[in-house]
Amino acid sequence: MKIYSSTYIALLITSFTFSCPIQAQYSLMDHQKNKDIQLIGNEKHSFEVQLKKEDFIEFQIEQKDVNLQVLVLSQQMDTLQIINTNNTKNDIEIVQFQAIDPGTYTFQISSHIPEYLSDSDLLSHIENINGAFQFNEPRIFSKGEYIKKMSIEDAQRDAVISWINTNSTPLNGVRAETGLEDFSSLKTILEDKKVIGLGETSHGTKEMFQMKHRFLEFLVKEMGFRTFAIEASHIGCRPINDYVLYGKSNSRDALSSQGFWVWDTEEVVDMIEWMRKYNAEVSDDKKVQFVGIDTQVKALELAYDNINTFLSKTKINTKIKEQVDSLFVKLSTSINYKDISSQRNKLYELLSKLVLHKTKLVHNSSISEYENVIADFRKVLQGVESNDRKLQKNTSTYSIRDEFMAQTVLEISQKQPGRKIVIWAHNGHISKNSKEKVNGYPNPLGSALARYFGDDYYAIGFSTYQGSFQAMNYLPREKKYTGVIPFQIPPALEGSLDWYFAQSKNDIFFIDLNESNSSSPAIKNFLNKKLEMYYAGASWSKDYTHASKQRIVPVKTFDGMIFIQETSSANLTPNGKKEVMRRLQNKRLQKKS
Repeated sequence: MKIYSSTYIALLITSFTFSCPIQAQYSLMDHQKNKDIQLIGNEKHSFEVQLKKEDFIEFQIEQKDVNLQVLVLSQQMDTLQIINTNNTKNDIEIVQFQAIDPGTYTFQISSHIPEYLSDSDLLSHIENINGAFQFNEPRIFSKGEYIKKMSIEDAQRDAVISWINTNSTPLNGVRAETGLEDFSSLKTILEDKKVIGLGETSHGTKEMFQMKHRFLEFLVKEMGFRTFAIEASHIGCRPINDYVLYGKSNSRDALSSQGFWVWDTEEVVDMIEWMRKYNAEVSDDKKVQFVGIDTQVKALELAYDNINTFLSKTKINTKIKEQVDSLFVKLSTSINYKDISSQRNKLYELLSKLVLHKTKLVHNSSISEYENVIADFRKVLQGVESNDRKLQKNTSTYSIRDEFMAQTVLEISQKQPGRKIVIWAHNGHISKNSKEKVNGYPNPLGSALARYFGDDYYAIGFSTYQGSFQAMNYLPREKKYTGVIPFQIPPALEGSLDWYFAQSKNDIFFIDLNESNSSSPAIKNFLNKKLEMYYAGASWSKDYTHASKQRIVPVKTFDGMIFIQETSSANLTPNGKKEVMRRLQNKRLQKKS
């Protein structure tokens, strides 16, 4: 096979402007594989290869701190294909191309520049591009070799679909209180688990919220789980626990107290009402509690009231009380998340004073009151550390927020030995894969739980093929949010994890991903390679031209999964809609100031 090698290397150019990017050309086949190639600004690196008619070329590009796009160009430099599938800065881009005619083809690699950027935002984006990439050795297949390759891949695909059909457990629906017989085969899989994580592909999917309610019913009634924990304010969830255990207040006001609009939905209200109804009918030892595990600077009013009452009762130094008052006002009104070091340091100082004067404070109150106040201070401090972007940037080896969530789960387990816990959180948080990143940082909640609990932790991810979800709409050009709206999910692309699940004969099912259940190389390969799936958080944008996705290694990320063929947007409560409007108003005020 003749390999074309370009003699022109434009990297000899020593300077460039944004309108005239550096270009470098190489022979694709001669270039050293697995070697970092630096990419700064809007540089373009071109790799050329000679292909015969109907030759098929395939290679992978590893992105390092840069989101790449690949243009496939003809000999006339016409664009034949644009490849930008994963839209993340640290992942694999898979390049596949089949030549229509013989000749020299160019693969031009550059940073992906979002179309909505313009003027100073565009220049700033380009100035901040500083990454690298490397690719494995390209493989070129002749027409006959390609047909054979596709035949093998078709057989592997069919084997995977057959495995899904054979090993999945069909579920009758997503609604709770409709019977639990279809969950019976899950008892053996989950019988020894002490902590179960229930994920979700977004923070606004109706059917996933409903299925988690139904799964909770199964775990509580059939598997002895007694603690429900959610990715929400630890302090803010106390009124919900008071409602489900003791009937205090009402479900809607209790739910709103946790401060997250994403959970303030009719589906979550239904689950809380079920928990209250269940608890009212069983003995104390069977009642299920509701606990928030997240560390936030939202919903701090209860902590402030508790701390303020304690400081007044114990007659501590007036100056300390004034410092607490001032600090909580700042945390609740004018916090700058880019750097909260001043509030963090003040909390350290106040907490140390409470520890220093423990004897006096306990004498003027009680040990339980003192410990409750210290616990509140710790949660507030954890919330500040979790939201301090400067601190997180300097702590790049793990997610501070996820580590504190894991410690909260561990704390619950330590205080109530033997109590089984079910966790409601995003797929990204419950992931067991320490290398996967959540909000840009590795070691998510699930990986910490796997470290703390070992095989006693079981992560269940969720997947969907198509539908919609609700999220806060962001306008990148105006740099502002406009409110919560539904976003459409197009049918998943062939070869993605969501697509494979959609080939099942069942629209809704559970599947255990334990690879030891199969000796088939095709199944082991499927479970251990990176596959794309839908993945969205609390915000998205109508301006984005791509769907929100993530690549995961199924067996390293989850122990089991629940698939729901078609999903729709969750339904905000009236209080949830008010919380959205309040947040939008606060963002406008912060922007003006």
